[in-house]
Amino acid sequence: MIRYRIALIGLFLLINGSALASGLVAGFRMWHGPDRTRIVFDLTHEVSFKVATAGSPKRLTVELPNLSLMTSITTEAGSGPVLGISTERSVSGDLIVVFDLARELEAHAFMLAPRDPYPYRLVIDLTPHDASVGTQALPESGAEEGYLVLIDPGHGGDDPGAIGASGEYEKKVALQISNRLASLINGQQPIRAELTRASDFYISLRDRVQLALSRRADVFVSIHADAAKRASASGASVFVLSEKGAGSELGKWLAERENASDLAGGVDIGRREPVVREALLDMGIDWKVKESRKLARELLNELGQVGDLHSERVESAAFVVLKAIDIPAVLVEAGFMTNRSEERALKDRMHQERLAGALYRALLGYCKIDTRCPHGDLRLGEYIVRPGDTLSVIAARMNIPVAALRDANGLASDTLMVGQTLTLPGS
Repeated sequence: MIRYRIALIGLFLLINGSALASGLVAGFRMWHGPDRTRIVFDLTHEVSFKVATAGSPKRLTVELPNLSLMTSITTEAGSGPVLGISTERSVSGDLIVVFDLARELEAHAFMLAPRDPYPYRLVIDLTPHDASVGTQALPESGAEEGYLVLIDPGHGGDDPGAIGASGEYEKKVALQISNRLASLINGQQPIRAELTRASDFYISLRDRVQLALSRRADVFVSIHADAAKRASASGASVFVLSEKGAGSELGKWLAERENASDLAGGVDIGRREPVVREALLDMGIDWKVKESRKLARELLNELGQVGDLHSERVESAAFVVLKAIDIPAVLVEAGFMTNRSEERALKDRMHQERLAGALYRALLGYCKIDTRCPHGDLRLGEYIVRPGDTLSVIAARMNIPVAALRDANGLASDTLMVGQTLTLPGS
């Protein structure tokens, strides 16, 4: 029988040297990302805690002194390396949570101070011994060659981003729009798309940058949804990197909020982040900013065709996620979660399709003027029907009336076949 061992970074980590007053475990969450499984306990206050391991059976044991359990702690079978979870009490009355594990992992545990909407959090990251940051390509991405658009859905995991009036999270909207955009791109050769995150987990800002570098992306697009102090603020915006500070008060405020997302997402500031290029040659920066602005203008033009713009000019701000990437990089704010009507629209599937279609058309437009993109192979006047497509969805994506799409293809009905090639009127 092969013996497994969990190597623990810091078997015992004490907060402030001693246990504090009794309290509650008020919440529990677990996410499985491409490079780690994250376990999060919501606590009513700081506690000293112990994390220990046993080799056979393979277990991770978390001891929480003077705490009572006020939430369910469960896991779904077959999801990630955690096979099961059980709780018990020690002789002294401390709460003990035991995780049965499927394979050899390393564990790293740390406490996070409260940050809206979360209280104190105990975070435990489980990673393989040879863990390295990675991305999950969508199944449609196919070959490893081609013009790569790296799509970055903002926030995720314990970082919800902006929270709408009805309680919708920016992280969810950003991922939905990103998935729709990636699906569109991966149907158009020779362009392909990958995501920095394909589900609800957090990846640090610097890791997002590192992904763009390691994957040798040609374009980086970070997708978000705004928040503002004014509930009436509305419309989409597109930002590029500014090395000299924000170009507007809104840009400064948004950059501060987005750059602080690591605090909400759960990054241990005591742990070394991946090495990234903090500065580029002036010539490289000039080229990058110039190309980023070209892409941003294409994006603004298309976004303005499907909805209101908050700003009709390209904005600039010192977003961390746009730094140290020597490729065209933009951050798209698709609308305002803090505006009730826009929050409803951002949750609506057809509006998401229209937004994804606008971003897709803008990327094709930029590809045509980017000498690095093999644009001669683009099928700009065609659309190949995919599973789940309808005429109304395709019309929304391509910003074309359904009737015009039907007439251009001589369709007697709205019935479509997967793989069918449609001619796009006006292309």
